[in-house]
Amino acid sequence: MLRYVSPVAASLASFQSFAGVDLHKDTLTVCVINPASGEVQYQKLACKCRDQIVDYFGSLPRPSIVAIESVGFYRWLWDLLEPIADKLLLADATACRRLAGRRIKTDREDSNNVCDLLISGRLPIAYAPPAHVWELRDWTRQRNYLSRCHARCLHRVRSLMNLNNRPGPAGLTADGLARYLRGQGKLLGERHVTLLWQAHDQLSLLERQMEQSERELIRLVEQPVFKNTFNLLDTMPGVGLVTAATVLAEIGDFARFPDRKAIVRYVGLNPRTFESADVQRGGRLSKAGPPDVRWVLQQASWTAIRSDPAIKKLWRNIAKRAGSKRAAVAVARHMLMWMWSMVRCNQPFRRTKAA
Repeated sequence: MLRYVSPVAASLASFQSFAGVDLHKDTLTVCVINPASGEVQYQKLACKCRDQIVDYFGSLPRPSIVAIESVGFYRWLWDLLEPIADKLLLADATACRRLAGRRIKTDREDSNNVCDLLISGRLPIAYAPPAHVWELRDWTRQRNYLSRCHARCLHRVRSLMNLNNRPGPAGLTADGLARYLRGQGKLLGERHVTLLWQAHDQLSLLERQMEQSERELIRLVEQPVFKNTFNLLDTMPGVGLVTAATVLAEIGDFARFPDRKAIVRYVGLNPRTFESADVQRGGRLSKAGPPDVRWVLQQASWTAIRSDPAIKKLWRNIAKRAGSKRAAVAVARHMLMWMWSMVRCNQPFRRTKAA
């Protein structure tokens, strides 16, 4: 057995076993440290053997604390261990690797590094949304994915129309495209009519699935845990069901952000800054956070610009020096900061008169 000599943080002194997990698609490697004896044990388990995983973590001395290194598919293991471990944490993989320094890169070393940081009280924690937030996140991501697929299909339809020098229907939906093809299909090429009918089938399916997703979103945001916050966000110009639900799903607990700038950095709407000596310049957006939030806020910003005079004035003032597209991004950033203030203060959006 190896001997562990790192100090135990006072807040973690009550735990009898510490486990760090390095997770991959097929296998997971566990490093378990007993703080009393200083013994270090390693175990490699196959991800498909769920019963073995439950038995192994259930056999650890209690109370136990388990830290899982964050990867995009960690959730199944989190749900499996949540009833077993006395405390479950999600470790920030990038920060853990940075704190590891020049240690070699193996599964054992990665799990040991997570466990080492955990037992010393230096583990960087990532946000692990609770089950109800995760369910909402699944449906908002599905709805946004379908919306992007729908937009690509519409672009394809427009492209086929342009090849025949035909403007097509003004409001382009599956039903509108079907009516157009029945009435004006003879003016188009035969092969293009066939392709457009295929596009009609795709649009019909996507629109039906989008409606189903929106029904699920309505059901979820009506739950007491979401309802108050959703009603606050829904008062903002340009914000509707999909935007408010996406922000709720991806942000989770607004209270975990100490200020407005923190939530902007989390979403990735903050511009990068390059500074050296006396030279300082701004760069592109960091895009460090969940892309769905940036996408829906960008769409919502254009709607708010068109519908709210005060927001339109803000956009115009910024556009004079930065251009219309960058100004719209700035409006999206302001909308996110307003959302944070609204939720923290439990106040709806207050409209101001445009000068």
